[in-house]
Amino acid sequence: MNRTGPTGGVDRGPGSLAPTMSDSLLLVVNAGVTLAMVGVMWTVQLVVYPQFRSVSAADFGDYVTAHSTRIVSVLAVFAPAELVLALLVFVVRPDGTSALLAFLAGLLLAAAWIGTGLWYAPIHGRLQADGRDPALIERLIATNWIRTALWSARGVLALIML
Repeated sequence: MNRTGPTGGVDRGPGSLAPTMSDSLLLVVNAGVTLAMVGVMWTVQLVVYPQFRSVSAADFGDYVTAHSTRIVSVLAVFAPAELVLALLVFVVRPDGTSALLAFLAGLLLAAAWIGTGLWYAPIHGRLQADGRDPALIERLIATNWIRTALWSARGVLALIML
């Protein structure tokens, strides 16, 4: 259990010293990866998804397939890192990080990824399989604000934990 030591740092029990550089580094890396995902989400929300409206029906299947392939290459870097870092911040609670903040940040991450798997991935699958559907594109854009808000809130919490 983390406790505040006599110098204001984190006391991790007998024999422990003040907060370590790795504590601060963990929070910085966590914030960096989280904020990178926030940037990805805002780019997708404001640029990528609205661009779906401009792609012709003839080119749409190839376009969405290319989008899915390229976005996965970005997410393959950030998603595992963000998950591991969220778990580390929650378990280690560096520099006396609030357990509640770490839990809420993890909860936001879980909600975002569960939503991705249950809602957004199936919409992408339908767009790839069925082609250009303006109503489905609008639903994707409108509902993706939820995911953008989840990651944005997570970014705020990551900054607060710094």
